Amino acid sequence: MGCGATTVAEILAKRDHILLDFDGPVSAMFGGTLTDHDVADRLKPLLGHVLPGEIAASHNPFDVLRYAASCGPATLRAIEIQFRRLESEAITTAPVTAGVAEVLPVLHQAGFTLTIVSNNSLEATRSFLVLHDLTTYVRRIIGRPADEPSLLTPNPFLVERAIRSLGTSPESCVLVGSSLADVDAARAAGTAVIGYADNEAKAATLRSRGVDSIIDDIGQLKP
Repeated sequence: MGCGATTVAEILAKRDHILLDFDGPVSAMFGGTLTDHDVADRLKPLLGHVLPGEIAASHNPFDVLRYAASCGPATLRAIEIQFRRLESEAITTAPVTAGVAEVLPVLHQAGFTLTIVSNNSLEATRSFLVLHDLTTYVRRIIGRPADEPSLLTPNPFLVERAIRSLGTSPESCVLVGSSLADVDAARAAGTAVIGYADNEAKAATLRSRGVDSIIDDIGQLKP
């Protein structure tokens, strides 16, 4: 896989701030001993009733979280609390995305501001960075707001919050993301977007959404 019509170097040359999605570009959050399937199955019993077929069959804990919002604030809060506990457990074995430990210091040294923008919790993301000695290179973490799953990507809220926290403009930022939700959030917020895809099928999906460029190795972010 190569870059798209615009090269990564051309995109970075016009920007000061790199927004990194956590799950994919930095780590496979549920790629260790605790999988997303495990987390979804451990959350579902807290809903306390017969689930719609699509939720019962889902392996995505964010589907469970979003559905919990329709069940009332007490249920949503119970799911949110347990989800955060499971995220904190997951990061202890979650792998670092290949190339991250090498590229973050280079980007930091080159003067880019690095911000994590993630649907995952701030606490788990911060713990992961501490565990892998990456905190020096990350200026901010914009994580999931408690009890408001409607604000998660593809909603642009988190990206816009990151831009505001940096005191900058969308044109000065680029989001590196690995999902269609990341692309949609970046576009709605007015930022450029580099798609990270570890296989050609995912790359084709991201291209179909109109990313500015594609990388298959985080090391390709080196200026």
